[in-house]
Amino acid sequence: MDKLKKLLKVLLYLSFGFIIYYLYTFDYLQFSNVHFNLALLFTSLILLWSGFVVSTLSWKNSLHSHQIQITNQLAIYSHGISVFAKYIPGKVWVILGRASIVSEHKSSLTVLSAISLKEQLVYLLTGLIVSLFAIVWLPLHPLFSVFVGLTACALALFLFSKKIHWLILVTIKKLFKKDLDIPYVSIREALPMLKSILGYWFFWSVGFYILVLATYPNAPGIIAFAFPISVCYGLLAVIVPGGIGVRESIIVLFLTSAGMETSFAVTISLLQRLWFITGEIFIFGLALIMKNKIQDCEN
Repeated sequence: MDKLKKLLKVLLYLSFGFIIYYLYTFDYLQFSNVHFNLALLFTSLILLWSGFVVSTLSWKNSLHSHQIQITNQLAIYSHGISVFAKYIPGKVWVILGRASIVSEHKSSLTVLSAISLKEQLVYLLTGLIVSLFAIVWLPLHPLFSVFVGLTACALALFLFSKKIHWLILVTIKKLFKKDLDIPYVSIREALPMLKSILGYWFFWSVGFYILVLATYPNAPGIIAFAFPISVCYGLLAVIVPGGIGVRESIIVLFLTSAGMETSFAVTISLLQRLWFITGEIFIFGLALIMKNKIQDCEN
């Protein structure tokens, strides 16, 4: 257990190091001629942070659906303390980080990691499906809609069809000589997760739209859907830490297709990264508070 705690500390320091490096390297802190409606900006932040709180409830609900009961405090602590792990190349600690913390109190790390991965996969599929409703109305090349649709269908079949799930894993093993331990997800398991997952997609998407309105008052409502699709493909790009560059490129494509000038779309794409990081800082800070409360209760 002591080794696990030391590893988590190292993970935490690495996360901060990587995020500072990326922000500096990609000039995310350079803005000029950007004017904000402060009331709308503050509203967007409240919605963003609310979405992060709901995301911790999604983690808790996922565990409860597997008969693992944890408190709200432990859900916030385990989920929030490892939130910056996505910036470490490979993203494996996005799955293992929160599972390892809960394993100190409940169940085994193997079981908890499988549940964590299931929740992330359902979250990914839900974001793709939500985005599809908007993509078909944008003047994008038809192949883009087909690509997103095929991604969603392939993921759904992989998650919910035992035969296809098994076939894909066997094929990967034969081609790459490597076993992948990706759990099958039944629809019965996925349904309890959907309500809270849809909840934080709603808060984040509406928050993103209001963020755009704070700088671009005439933005059409369809722009809200740029956020979930950018996050999903940023997550799918497992070799790209935090989806940096992937998310921004998709947002620029989405916003310019909706009629926004390219230069302004680029500014929004950079701004949303800093906006989202404030939410990560918020939930990380809340996790530290919960950690102290948990330790006080144990003492």
